[in-house]
Amino acid sequence: MWILSSWQDLGLFVLSPLWIIPILWLVKSYFDANVFGAMLLAIGGTGHHLPGFIRAYTDPVLFRRFRTRFILAPAFFLAVYLIFFALHLESLKLLLIVWGTWHGAMQVNGFLRIYDSKVGSFAPVTSWLDRSMCLVWFAGGLLYSSRLITILSYVFNAGTSISLTTFAVLRYTWMALSAVITLAFLINLRTQARAGKSPNPVKLLMMVSSVALWWFAMTQVSSVLVALLLFEIVHDVQYNVLVWYYNRRRVAQGLTSSPIERVLFQPGLSRALLYVVLIFVYGGIADILGYVNIQAPSALQIGVTAVSFWTGLFMVSTFLHFYFDGFIWQVRERNFREGMGIRGAAPAPDSGTSPLRTRWLPPGWKWAFFVIPAAVLGTSEYRAAKLPLRDQARSVLELLPDSWQANAIAGTLEKTSGSADDALHHLQRAVQLNPSYAYGEAMLGDLYAERGETERALEHYRQAVALNPADPDVQYRTGKLLMLAGRIPEAIPHLQVAEYGRQDAALARAIGTALVQEKQTVEGIRYLQRSVQLEPSKEALNDLGVALRTEGDLRSAAEYYRKALELDPNYSAARANLEQIEKALLPK
Repeated sequence: MWILSSWQDLGLFVLSPLWIIPILWLVKSYFDANVFGAMLLAIGGTGHHLPGFIRAYTDPVLFRRFRTRFILAPAFFLAVYLIFFALHLESLKLLLIVWGTWHGAMQVNGFLRIYDSKVGSFAPVTSWLDRSMCLVWFAGGLLYSSRLITILSYVFNAGTSISLTTFAVLRYTWMALSAVITLAFLINLRTQARAGKSPNPVKLLMMVSSVALWWFAMTQVSSVLVALLLFEIVHDVQYNVLVWYYNRRRVAQGLTSSPIERVLFQPGLSRALLYVVLIFVYGGIADILGYVNIQAPSALQIGVTAVSFWTGLFMVSTFLHFYFDGFIWQVRERNFREGMGIRGAAPAPDSGTSPLRTRWLPPGWKWAFFVIPAAVLGTSEYRAAKLPLRDQARSVLELLPDSWQANAIAGTLEKTSGSADDALHHLQRAVQLNPSYAYGEAMLGDLYAERGETERALEHYRQAVALNPADPDVQYRTGKLLMLAGRIPEAIPHLQVAEYGRQDAALARAIGTALVQEKQTVEGIRYLQRSVQLEPSKEALNDLGVALRTEGDLRSAAEYYRKALELDPNYSAARANLEQIEKALLPK
């Protein structure tokens, strides 16, 4: 019934989201998700490729059986990547997203089949329905996710158009299909139970928890990066633990002739730590090369983001991982069943046979699912004119008018291009749909400030500060606008928060001069000295001289006036101040 044991399976496989989600949210409150999260996503997303590669290329028996695939597949994926890279085509990333979704769904399906096999449930219709349930519900989650924005942007950039009607029909049809398959699954569940072949209840719990996690991450988590990270951590924990357990059993039973596997997968904490370190090292290379820009594009989570040649090579690693996992971990394979301790199954077909429903197809027919889309998208993108980001955003918004992310992206790009009215419209819609969108409030503040509507700008800035008080940029914008409005006492606290931990000479000077104006000269001098240390501009030197003169330190004031004049002998303010000081210092 279980793979490891009841509590290990529940904690590491079936209900792992219950402890991973709280930990992630706790870490997110202490670290910047865009930095720490990006690192974890890159390490986790690529590090877990390594165990599969170790098995593929160090197990002599497996390598002999699939020699052609293991040799030609890397060359093929590398060639495809080089073509796309040389022609500056980006639509290969779209295939990465789609195949990645399939891969995630099929890993869940693999667990379902293992659990059913543990209780002797091998009915073909059950296997087919398990796979179909994973496929329709994972794809359905993607159709309603914020990541759909990125997918659509790649589609539009490839020169393809989608009408609102077509898109709506696709969504409704897919959900109708999901309902039909779910109904068929439930009917089969009842039929199998009546026949005394009930499925493993752990399988049902695994299916529910996995689909719920996917939909939660895709539809309820506002940040694409955090959503992917959430699912990726669960995916990696499940994958790496299962592979470790499987290989440990194979080594213990003498089922592997791989010298590396026999060394790595021995009992003991040191071997387990070495396994984890190797995974982190491989994933760390991807993090250093910025692979997260492929997984979650940084350009407002939309659009085409160019990546370096070496970063893109990890796309080849990812495609290989997806491809190899499709045939080296198969429950129907006798070696896999032996390694997992599964008994009672019918003998698996040998490598030269295939299911009856596909025997009429030519060998390698599944490659069509990659080759045809790659060729069509690549050709279309090569022939089409490159679509600007703003046009991509407008096209996406036509299909997703009630998406706060789509409105936020459109508003941001309209603001950048100078279309203030359109930017206001989209950003107002974004914050209406998502009242916690702090950056949207800040951008609305910018737009109203540019229009001279100070009070409306401050209203949005203050809302942004309330939502994210630790954001120094919003604090600075708020303080700066209050300074310009002559509301210096209100401005100072915002500027001080903005300055904390930053090496910003201009900001330190602004705070210092504001404090001096408010008769808080001693504290103001401290900020002005900091400004001068960071960047000794003539204005900051002169302001520091004025502050010191106010405190009665005439000689120090004169020194800073002279330093200002050294930078600009024609600086009239410093010269006038210095002349006044020199007169005051003359003996009477």
